[in-house]
Amino acid sequence: MISVEVHMHGNLRRFLPQGVGSIRLEVPEGTRIGELVERLRADNEVGVAAIGSRAVALSAALEDGVPIDFYAHLEGG
Repeated sequence: MISVEVHMHGNLRRFLPQGVGSIRLEVPEGTRIGELVERLRADNEVGVAAIGSRAVALSAALEDGVPIDFYAHLEGG
């Protein structure tokens, strides 16, 4: 198992308990970012995943202790 800190930004906070902004989760080693999104039931809601200031693919594997940030799709008007 590995430990990851998940940060949900903006409206995505609704996918975390009580709408908190971040949570630490234990996931099996080798878990992909997209699998974490599915676990959080945020499918089709996450527009960008980032580690630090770098956008990463949902197919990337999570790393122990590395925080991951999720941002919603951008909308215009």
